[in-house]
Amino acid sequence: MTKISTPLHPDERRRWLPVAALFTVVAPVAVWLGQATSYLPSVWPPFTWAYVVPLAMVAATWIPPRTDVQLRRRRALGGIGCVLAFLYPHMLLVAVLVLWGFSGS
Repeated sequence: MTKISTPLHPDERRRWLPVAALFTVVAPVAVWLGQATSYLPSVWPPFTWAYVVPLAMVAATWIPPRTDVQLRRRRALGGIGCVLAFLYPHMLLVAVLVLWGFSGS
């Protein structure tokens, strides 16, 4: 069943601003926390480009929503972006260990 999206009332449109600001603050903290809790000594400079995807997801929360469905999607997108920013060094470590295991040395 498809839910019909209705335009937001002007007062409800302002609710997205604190959420976008919160995700903007949480995302760099998630990046730092992810690197601090990872067993990697640091993320190598060529691999830092992968942070563009989660941070772009957080940046998308700054686009003002016109409907309630867009508001929910942008909140979910910002939350997923913060989680991915935290998990990236851990996923990178797992990928390095798997490649090292398959190489046989």
